[in-house]
Amino acid sequence: MNKDPTPKRGRPKTLDRDQILQTALLAYWSSGPTNVSISDICSMTGASKPGVYREFGSDDGLKKSVLETYYDLAVQPLIDILEKNQSTNETTDAVIDFMTQDREQLGIPQGCLFVMMRAHAQHLGPSTFEALQDVRRYLFGAYEAWIERSKSRGEFANIPTDIAAQFIDAQHGGAMRMQREGMPNDSIAGVLGTAFRVLVSDERSGARMN
Repeated sequence: MNKDPTPKRGRPKTLDRDQILQTALLAYWSSGPTNVSISDICSMTGASKPGVYREFGSDDGLKKSVLETYYDLAVQPLIDILEKNQSTNETTDAVIDFMTQDREQLGIPQGCLFVMMRAHAQHLGPSTFEALQDVRRYLFGAYEAWIERSKSRGEFANIPTDIAAQFIDAQHGGAMRMQREGMPNDSIAGVLGTAFRVLVSDERSGARMN
């Protein structure tokens, strides 16, 4: 993702950028990206509002920076799974395991901040909206490249690549919604396994798909 390299001007910086980003990330993830204000972030961190504005420029700038941080935390690892040299069944198992991790044990909120931001995209600023579109393109590119590799090995159903990528994206969004609603991860994994079953060629379907 493109990060703004322009040096910030003004008084010497006293705020902890990483603390602001981590606090905002968890707050947006827990409460929703449109339900948390910069004033809320300042209250949580003790930072001044002028200091946050100097660092990030605007609420839009803060949300864009949080999305960039979240990309490294939760989107790139999913892409790494898709790019790993393994069978289609191994990849689908790994994707399901990744999506249904025990969030409480990891100390992170339920669901997916990227999915939540997409659901509220019309209420976000232009920089965040553009960054969302970039993340979506990166993720869909990874889906499509994985699908094409699986097809080349005869391990993928005869479904158009773009349609299959949209289907996977829909399953991801649905799984994250169910997780936010409190559905047990084992049940979500079962739903995902059933969904992925239609993508894997019958002759190559494995134990997780049955």
